[in-house]
Amino acid sequence: MTRWTAFVLVAVVSIVTDRAEAQVPPEVEAANRACLDCHGQTRIGELSRLDRDAMVTGEPPADADPAAARPGLFVARGTLAGGPHAEVRCVDCHQDAVVLPHPRTLAAVSCGAACHAAEQAAFAVSVHAEVLAAEDPQAPRCQSCHQPHEILPPDDRRSSVHPLNVVRICGDCHQQHALPTTNGSDPKDVVVAYLDSVHGQAVSAGGLTIAAKCSDCHGHHEVRRAGDPLAMTARTEIPRTCGACHLGVVEAYAESVHGRALQAGDADAPVCTDCHAGHRITHASTPEHHLDIVAECGDCHDRPELSGDRRASFYRTYRSSYHGQVTELGGTRAARCSDCHGAHDILPRSDPASRMHGEGLVQTCRTCHPKANASFALFDPHADYRDGERYPVLYAVWWYFIIVISAALGFFGLHSLLWFIRRLIERARYGVPARPDRSRSIRRFTLLNRVNHLLVILTFFGLVLTGLPLLFSEAPWAKSLAAALGGVGQAGVWHRCLAVLLMVNFAIHFVGLARSVRAAPGPWYRTWLLGPDSMLPRLKDVRDCVGMFRWFLRGGRMPAFDRWTYWEKFDYWAEIGGSLIIGGSGLLLWFPEFFASFLPGWIFNVAMVIHGYEALLALGFIFTIHFFNAHLRLEKFPVDDVIFTGSLSEEELKHERPEHYERLVAAGRLDGLRVPPPPRWQRKAAVVLGFAAMAIGITLVVLIVLAGLGVLWSDL
Repeated sequence: MTRWTAFVLVAVVSIVTDRAEAQVPPEVEAANRACLDCHGQTRIGELSRLDRDAMVTGEPPADADPAAARPGLFVARGTLAGGPHAEVRCVDCHQDAVVLPHPRTLAAVSCGAACHAAEQAAFAVSVHAEVLAAEDPQAPRCQSCHQPHEILPPDDRRSSVHPLNVVRICGDCHQQHALPTTNGSDPKDVVVAYLDSVHGQAVSAGGLTIAAKCSDCHGHHEVRRAGDPLAMTARTEIPRTCGACHLGVVEAYAESVHGRALQAGDADAPVCTDCHAGHRITHASTPEHHLDIVAECGDCHDRPELSGDRRASFYRTYRSSYHGQVTELGGTRAARCSDCHGAHDILPRSDPASRMHGEGLVQTCRTCHPKANASFALFDPHADYRDGERYPVLYAVWWYFIIVISAALGFFGLHSLLWFIRRLIERARYGVPARPDRSRSIRRFTLLNRVNHLLVILTFFGLVLTGLPLLFSEAPWAKSLAAALGGVGQAGVWHRCLAVLLMVNFAIHFVGLARSVRAAPGPWYRTWLLGPDSMLPRLKDVRDCVGMFRWFLRGGRMPAFDRWTYWEKFDYWAEIGGSLIIGGSGLLLWFPEFFASFLPGWIFNVAMVIHGYEALLALGFIFTIHFFNAHLRLEKFPVDDVIFTGSLSEEELKHERPEHYERLVAAGRLDGLRVPPPPRWQRKAAVVLGFAAMAIGITLVVLIVLAGLGVLWSDL
């Protein structure tokens, strides 16, 4: 601003002020001068009670009456000048002060008696008049908002009811209220919530006089309770109230399914404040709004009557979808209700103008997935795999996993329990066996095998930790785990990086297999498919399994195992098959636009069920059955370190795998497999790694069980 501009502004203000003061009639000045002879002196507010009593008529007050200073008695000269009351005499309001000295106690000023009748009539039906009639000491009066004497036009920046000041006037009272509001909110929280809202920030930080203030929504003088059908904040009036500022929005709302329902007399139809919390309105572009809007829609769309004959509500099915899971964990990039259905212009799906109708649905998908096509749009974001009537394929896939998980964990769980009991019996009879002599060690796994296993551990634990929060997004621990990983977005990045590492490890493993096949003596199919070194199931594995259960129940001798036991083969093929299934379904979900170019979109619904439940199967089996076999067997506790060191003692090989040992001796290959005993640090590292893996795995199993019980409980 230049000096010349500043000078012009000062001059204009001075001229306006002088003009306002010059317009005060002389007779008004003369009448008011008599009052100001006393009240215009600053010391009147500081006089003692006895001095004040000497200036008025009437009986002196009792000792219990208020005493000492009353600064409000002082009225500065010129206070009324320039305001709407510049031509009003003091006695026009204080009529019982015409004769001086006036009585000790004057009647309360009635602004509406002669001047402001319309405003008084509006105030008379307000909630403020209601509490005033109840003699509430905090009840507002005219001067509570407009000030007793410093009354200025609302467009005057100094006025207490100027658009930028009115919030403070309302807030000063409402933050002092002890009783909660009609909806149970703390009045202090209401004031703070407004100040933090998009409206409050526009007023306090932006200085926008057109932003919504208390009086714009609740009214000025006729402030009614929200339950009053005539109130500006009554449900049926909310669109009109908000539409005073948001005209274009309310026009779109009026044509929407929600607006039409309200016009048809549906009292429960959503209005503005159902989605935009009255005092806590956030900007539509903020993360807070993105996360809140789902819950706001869910308040209505979680009701059974809005779900038709569906098994679960649309809100429940959204929460269990990928979009809902990401949003539940705090992600703001996943599609929310309004991204697909619209915000204010929601139309029935049968309406050609709806975003969910025909080609419009494809365009809606393209807002997030630019290459989406009609096939892509066949994906159902509200699919419910437990609804057999609507989604028979998903229902069948779900039941398949229920059966497989139950069978695998049930069979091998019983297997582990019986093994543990048999070992306890054996130890009770024969005592604790001596530790094997590791001075004569035999190589069992190559360096490549061990690297493969370490990468399996890394990728498996990493994928579990980054994927579980999504699968159990509603569990409290899921949010904490996702936050520890840097947020759900960063967890997704880690998940994909680990998936790539898993595929690299697969490639390394199969390259190693190919080299082993080429180095094997004789025809490869005899060695790798039909021979005793094969990882493929054989009839001997069935006999060994039956023999183990016989040993569990009767004791005696364990079966004579060869190079690979039946449970090791199961672990291997479960890991191979499970990784292919999880990896394949994960790739479908990672690149949906590519796969939708030749696959129907509903395949992604199937992939989501497969990806989640196959992961649960792998996790449950690894963290229970495999952990028992590798860590918790009494003869191996605290860890079977052979996969980490690559070798085991000759005594262990001879005792645990006698057929393999005998074949090696007969073929003259045993000496070629002899290696130095592993250093102590390797064994210690294996123990530490084993305990860490068990701690993480068992903790996750417990959390999953608790989350599962919570899901079951909510379903009941």
